[in-house]
Amino acid sequence: MLIQSLRMTARDWRAGELRFLLIALIVAVSALSAVGFFIDRMRTGLNRDAHQLLGADLLIASDQPVKPEWRAEAERRGLVLADTVNFPSMAQAGEGEQSKAQLSAIKAVTKGYPLRGKVRLNTDPEQAAEARGIATDRIPERGTVWVDPAILTMLGAKVGGTLTLGDKDFRIAQAIASEPDRGASFVNFAPRVMLAMDDLAATKLVDTGSRVTWRLQVAARSNNDMADVAAYETWLKAHIASEKVKGVRIESLQNGRPEMQSTLDRADRFLSLVGLLTAMLAAVAVAMAARRFMLRHLDACAMLRCLGLTQNQVTVLYLVEFTLVGLAGSLAGVLVGFGAHYVLLELLGQLVAADLPPVSLLPALR
Repeated sequence: MLIQSLRMTARDWRAGELRFLLIALIVAVSALSAVGFFIDRMRTGLNRDAHQLLGADLLIASDQPVKPEWRAEAERRGLVLADTVNFPSMAQAGEGEQSKAQLSAIKAVTKGYPLRGKVRLNTDPEQAAEARGIATDRIPERGTVWVDPAILTMLGAKVGGTLTLGDKDFRIAQAIASEPDRGASFVNFAPRVMLAMDDLAATKLVDTGSRVTWRLQVAARSNNDMADVAAYETWLKAHIASEKVKGVRIESLQNGRPEMQSTLDRADRFLSLVGLLTAMLAAVAVAMAARRFMLRHLDACAMLRCLGLTQNQVTVLYLVEFTLVGLAGSLAGVLVGFGAHYVLLELLGQLVAADLPPVSLLPALR
C-alpha cells in the first residue's frame, strides 16, 4: 500500500494535481507562521519591557533592611541585585533668610540601579520637566544629587547649586527627566531627590524609628529568561511564610503594577485575535484547495473501488499522499513564514521596537 501510495503521489504531482494544494498549504502555513513568530516576539517583548516599570523583574520591599540570607540565595541563583532606600524628608536650599525647605522623596541607590530601564537626566530643568533627557547607566556620584525639576522651582535652586539633606550638603548635578520605577505611593507624590547609597549615612536622616522602606531589586541576567526569578520568588515566599516574617512585600508585574498587567492582558487578547483570524483565513484557503482536489479525484476513487480495493484501503492511499504533501507544505511554509515575519517588522517600521527578543521555536511547533 505504501509503494502504491507513493506512486499515486508522484503521478498526481507530475499531472499538476497536487501543486495547487501544496501552494495553498505553503501560503496558509507561511501566513500563520509569520504572524505567529511576530506575535510571539511582540508578546515576549511586551512582558520584558513592562518590567522596566518596576526597575527589576522582582522587588522586595521591607520595613527593615533585607535579610542577608535572602540576598545570598539570590546571588547563589545567579541573579543581579540592586538596593534602594526610600523615605520622606526635608530638603533645604539657600542661606539665611533666603533659605527654603521642601518635603521631598529621598531615594538612595546602589550601583546598577535600575536593573530594568534607565533613568533619564537633563541639565536643563525645563526640558527635564517635559520628560526629555539622556538615558544613563550611572548613579549619582558621591557628594551629588539628582532632583526633580519641580523641587528646583520650589526652592529657587539651580543645577550646580547646593542642596542640604540632614547634616550634609550636596551639589545638584542633574535634573531627573524620567525614573522607570517611580510608583504611585503617597511618598512619591513629593519631588524626588536621588543620592548614592554611600552618602546616606552622612546625612544622619535614617535612625531608629525612621519611616524608611528598604527595597531589593532582583533581575535575571538575561532579559528573556525569567525561570530563575520565578524559582527565587517561590523560594522566598515559602521562606517568609515558614518564618512568619512581617512587614515584607514581594512586588512583581502582576501585583506591583496591576495597571500595566491589565494593559498586557488587553494586548495579549488582541494579538491572540490576530492569530485566530490568520488561522481562519489559512483554513479557508486549504479547504478550498482540498475541495478542488477531491472533486477531481472522485472518478479515480470509484475506479479503485471497482478494481477491488476496500474503502479503508482507498482511505489509506490518500491519507499517505496527504501526509506527504502536508509535511512538505508545512516545512516550506514555516521557512517562508520565518523570513516573512522580518518583512512584517520592516513594514511596521517605527511602530515596533528593533530590539525585540530572539525568535523561539514555539510558533513553528504550533
